[in-house]
Amino acid sequence: MITRRVLLFSASLILAVSSAHAGDASAGKAKSENCANCHGDTGKEDPAIAGMDEAKFVQEMKAYQSGERKNKKMMKATAGLSDTDIADLAAYYATLK
Repeated sequence: MITRRVLLFSASLILAVSSAHAGDASAGKAKSENCANCHGDTGKEDPAIAGMDEAKFVQEMKAYQSGERKNKKMMKATAGLSDTDIADLAAYYATLK
């Protein structure tokens, strides 16, 4: 029974890792117009998101989507974003220093 649980858990981890989307920075740049309204074209306006770690960026956007983090503008801005959109934006903003 324990072996079966370990196998199922391992399989679910493999699926989760293989389905993770590596962001595309150029696609993220194309999707960043809405973000630039508040964060500026370079992502450096307060609050700055330029150079933000990709994993942290994704975590923060997901927190706004779920309502875990409360900010009306951000909750609205993230509402229509897919996981791919968020990963692409994360990749783009990580390239800006």
